[in-house]
Amino acid sequence: MKLNLVDIVEKYGPTLLNTILVLVIGYVLSKLILSLTKRAIQKTRLDPVCHKFILSVLKITLYTLVIIIASSNYVNTSSLVAALSVVGVAISLAVKDSLSNVAGGFILLFTKPFKVGDFVEIDGLSGSVQSITILQTKLLSFDNKALFIPNGQVAADKIINYSAEENRLLAIPFSIAYEADLLKAKDLLKTIVESEEMALSEPAPQFVVTEHADSAIKISVRVWVKTSDYWALNFRLLERVKLEFDKNGISIPFNQLDIHIVKNEEK
Repeated sequence: MKLNLVDIVEKYGPTLLNTILVLVIGYVLSKLILSLTKRAIQKTRLDPVCHKFILSVLKITLYTLVIIIASSNYVNTSSLVAALSVVGVAISLAVKDSLSNVAGGFILLFTKPFKVGDFVEIDGLSGSVQSITILQTKLLSFDNKALFIPNGQVAADKIINYSAEENRLLAIPFSIAYEADLLKAKDLLKTIVESEEMALSEPAPQFVVTEHADSAIKISVRVWVKTSDYWALNFRLLERVKLEFDKNGISIPFNQLDIHIVKNEEK
């Protein structure tokens, strides 16, 4: 027996209307909850990347709940939840490596060992942090290569953050010949460093003899500098010291080995 349009509306209309209402109300409530959560998160000190991740997870969770509730008119909810659980376990086993990266992403987002813009070294790879997603961290090397490191590896490895502090200690070793005037060399180094605007006056720079090596006396220049000026001052001092040493007759020796040949005379 064929059902006419009136019969179809009478039979399925209330259920369909109920489903539509659940979807609409669920969507509106989800948007409201997401909006309130976003405002609350923005008042915290969490990293912006963490903001996006929390909102994404919450959005997926809310929409999933709305769909489950809306489907309760057509499918047994317990069966649906059980089926989703089984699917979830299967997916978890299939993407266990990705899940370790997700866990690593959680650790990075909440412990914040670095942020976007920091210059870091992770497991021998170094570069500026470009982005931190839930699966991977992107670095940009000094020669403009993009480095993608899984978050599971990042969280497990040693991390060196060169941008964590405002200032850094720049220590450069210089070598002079044994016959060179040591005090004159130290005075030249002091004059050069004190004339550099990038070199901080406090803490005071140090100029110390660190080693009597095989072929030279080694002097270490230790000066504090803003982290952003570290490499600029490093390169500048290397060039200026070489030029000033040449101008003042202070040689920078190469490694050398003196060989003495002793001739045994037959008696």
